[in-house]
Amino acid sequence: MPLDGLTINVLANELNPLLTNGRVLKIYQPEETTITMQLRLPGKTHTLLISADPVHPSLHTVEDQPTNPAQPPAFCMLLRKYLEPSRLLKVEQQGFDRIVHLHFEALDESGQLTELILIFEVMGRQSNLYLVNSSGVIIDALKRFPERGVFPGERYRAPSDQGKRDPSAIPEGDFLDDLRLLPLQTPIWKWISDSFQGFSKTGAQEVVRRASFSPAVTKGELSEADWTQVHKAFRHLLAEIAAGGTPCFYPDLEDFAAYALAGQRRESYTSVNKLIGTVLYARQKERQLNEVKSSLRRRIATHVKRLDKKEAIHRLAFQEAEGADLLRQQGELLTASFHLIPSGADQVEVPDYTQDGKLVTIALDPRLTPSANVQRIFKRYHKAKASLRHIEEQLAQTLEERDYLESILLQIELSDSAAILKEIELELQKTGYLKAQRTGKKERSSQPSGPERYLSPDGITILVGRNNRQNDELTFHLASPGHLWFHARNIPGSHVAVLAEGEIPQETLLLAAQLAAYFSAQRTSPKVEVDYTLRRYVRKPKGAKPGFVHYERAKTILVNPTEFTLPPRQ
Repeated sequence: MPLDGLTINVLANELNPLLTNGRVLKIYQPEETTITMQLRLPGKTHTLLISADPVHPSLHTVEDQPTNPAQPPAFCMLLRKYLEPSRLLKVEQQGFDRIVHLHFEALDESGQLTELILIFEVMGRQSNLYLVNSSGVIIDALKRFPERGVFPGERYRAPSDQGKRDPSAIPEGDFLDDLRLLPLQTPIWKWISDSFQGFSKTGAQEVVRRASFSPAVTKGELSEADWTQVHKAFRHLLAEIAAGGTPCFYPDLEDFAAYALAGQRRESYTSVNKLIGTVLYARQKERQLNEVKSSLRRRIATHVKRLDKKEAIHRLAFQEAEGADLLRQQGELLTASFHLIPSGADQVEVPDYTQDGKLVTIALDPRLTPSANVQRIFKRYHKAKASLRHIEEQLAQTLEERDYLESILLQIELSDSAAILKEIELELQKTGYLKAQRTGKKERSSQPSGPERYLSPDGITILVGRNNRQNDELTFHLASPGHLWFHARNIPGSHVAVLAEGEIPQETLLLAAQLAAYFSAQRTSPKVEVDYTLRRYVRKPKGAKPGFVHYERAKTILVNPTEFTLPPRQ
């Protein structure tokens, strides 16, 4: 369901006392459509996140500041110019509409106090942020649309309310009169949604349910006494909103609301602010993660297709070069029966001593002498033999390269954080599969992520690499030669290490094997073979790609990752 006006009403009423009089310390723009604002109050600093994301627009506080780009975007710099420092005066909703005004007291260029308003329109794909001065003129907008008057210097115009009325201000008589005049076929929920601010389809249908009617009931199916019942339910829902709402997530609907939905299993939250921060922020991050994954997969797919074509060419050439042994045999037979070769003949029959003297026919070049024909066949043999060795090397390199890319695709699929995906992208740039984006600005280096850490039931730390950089770090820097090292057998997967020496308890051994199987290409298979050996028997071939190793002296354990629940990280 959308972030409707009723939910925003409760949210604004929560944020207003929480953030009012907060002093703006710093403003960031971690994403293209998202800004964060650090507000300092006595004994506490709150970080307010405002996202005009086209799919999941949201407004809520966050505990941790999201990662910021090295260079602040232009809109972020503008907000810093006008709102650092400033003081938040109030947070208010425009009627019951999906528009929130954040009023700030700031200093103008002459050092005089002035009021600036940050306006957040929650309008799906049209969601936007505006900084407006006290005269209602746009200083700038997150998304500019000159053709619609969304441009610096233009007067701010709020979206049309489509004639919808404030639901808290309509008298009972007007409500019943409007209902009475409806066409008989009109669904009651649609009338409520189309007539009153703040009511989404979900909220309007909840009114009808609370009046004890089917959500699809029409005006013609109700009696005059039923109209009063609908009005009571309407007022009841508004009273619930005015009292702070009932913030809940509904697992069966996979959605949320600031009011109770009758007959639905729900998970309660202490505030709408926390509810939105948990649900919408997680959805936005998941969508962004999936977009990055999809982009990486598409770009790698072009290289995989290229390798598929190379493999087909190599295999065809391999088949042709496999005739080398036949040429050698023909040369040896001609040498053994040299006296039988007539001059100028285009073929000759000679006995094959490997088949009890059976006659075989060998093609000749009639322009060459018998001796030259023998030399010609041996020359073709040596050329085919050399070609075969070269093709074998080329085919092995192609297959190894494709295995590498398939392991990268697996890591992308299993990634659950932007940091891991960023490291994968950097690896692909370093290995030449992706072009590095040149912005002309010096990129700020970030702290590389480390392998994931888990604690076994025996209190032993287990490390799991989630990309090739982590795999190499885990295997050759964090694990000691006497530690056990695990990897799913003959398939792409994570490197896993148990940071303990000597005899390893069975539960720890099993957990490490399950982790190796879970983070492998066969995580959905009920039977996965996992090899394990001492780290000292794992080596990296010279010139090998990141994450690629050879190992020996391994034992194998069989596990079922489909019955495995990932334990909490350390």
